[in-house]
Order: sequence, then C-alpha cells, then structure tokens
Amino acid sequence: MLIPMETRRLDCAPAKRGEPMELHFGDGQVARARTLVIATGARYRRPAECSNLMALEGRGVWYWASPIEAKMCAGQEVVLVGGGNSAGQAAVYLSGHASKVWMLVRGPGLAASMSKYLIDRIAGTPNLELLTRTEITGLSGSRQSGVETVTWTNRNSGERQSRPIRNVFLFPGAEPSTAWLSDCDVALDDKGFVTTGHNGSLPLETNVPGVFAIGDVRAGSVKRVGGAIGEGAAVVSQIHTFLGAR
Repeated sequence: MLIPMETRRLDCAPAKRGEPMELHFGDGQVARARTLVIATGARYRRPAECSNLMALEGRGVWYWASPIEAKMCAGQEVVLVGGGNSAGQAAVYLSGHASKVWMLVRGPGLAASMSKYLIDRIAGTPNLELLTRTEITGLSGSRQSGVETVTWTNRNSGERQSRPIRNVFLFPGAEPSTAWLSDCDVALDDKGFVTTGHNGSLPLETNVPGVFAIGDVRAGSVKRVGGAIGEGAAVVSQIHTFLGAR
C-alpha cells in the first residue's frame, strides 16, 4: 500500500493487448492491474482575485450551506457567490435565516446557468439582492476573528463596495482531478468529469474496459459524500462481474 503517493499518469495501451494497464507514480514506481477505480474527486474553484480567501476558509468562508451555517448567520447579512442551481438553492435557503443575502455573479444574469423556477424565486425574495457582473475581490479578518468585512467589485465600472459581513458562501463549481488521465483515452465530458456506462458497459465502468470511476470525479454523480460511499460499495461487485466475464 502506497500512502500518500502522487499519481502521474495511467497507461491504458497494455490493456488493449490483453495485458495489465500501468499506473505510474511520482517516485517512478509502476503498478500493474487489470482493473482500476478512479476516485480522485474534484476541487472547489476559488475566486482568483479574492485576497485572504484561503486563510479564512472554515472561518466564515463556506462552500456549502447547511442548517449549522444558517443558524450561525441568523439575522445577519451574508454574501453568496455563484450563479448555478446549487447557488440558487442555497441563496433561497439562506434568505429564510439571514437579514439579507447579497448574491454575486460574474455574468450578465442567471438565465444561462440556472433553472427558471429558481430565478423566479430569487426575484421574488425581498431580502435577496442579485448583483450581476460583480465578483468578490477581498476579505478582511484573521483565523482568530474570522471574516470581518467583504469587498466586491463591479467588473464594468470598477466600483468597489465593502460591508461588515462575517459569512461568505461560495458556489463556484468544482474542477475534477483528471489531468493525470491525459495519456489514456478515458472519455471525459465537456467539464472534464469521467463518463461511465458506455454502450451497455457496467454502470460505473468507463469507455476503457476495466477502468471504473466513482464519486465526485464521475460525470452524473450526485456530488455528495453519501453518494460516493454508495458508489464505492457498488463498484466492488461490478469489478467482480468484469473479471468473472474474462
């Protein structure tokens, strides 16, 4: 068992000759196997221009909106960044607890990335204000104090605004960890997530026989811990099915 170990690349060419595929590690070692499970997950995108962001993650900067965070910001102003359905659902949810939700999106509106029913809910929520062509650009505070102020900037006018806000909710989407697959022809969707269930193959199997994908890295997964655990259990049976057929 190699823990931790950097994965450099996957060579699928041997599998086409009926031989085990090769997984290359950062220290030069190579593991050979007839089956492989891709479970490398995805990383949250971070607003590139926001100073002090990483230092305040978990101290007022959140990538989710659970009842715990909703209770923490009850009666306060909050900032939410993102324009997808997850962001819209979180904004509507938080508006039932916070005194005001400032919703920041980089684009000109929500129509291209959000369902109409959510757009209508946001438009009809009086304490939820949508700021388009706007991005978060700064946070003040410390690990001890948490977030103290939030600054955002209008991309067109350059106008900046800072407010004493202690909770920021980020829903900028995620980037799958699939760069190491570039030497193998595992099929990805347009966002880089691994696709599975091709042409009658097993549900968690990729287009490369013997290569499976589970969890957040898989296209179509629910992007939840419980879902990933379930797929992790299911893939064991599918691997046995694959090997048994050969």
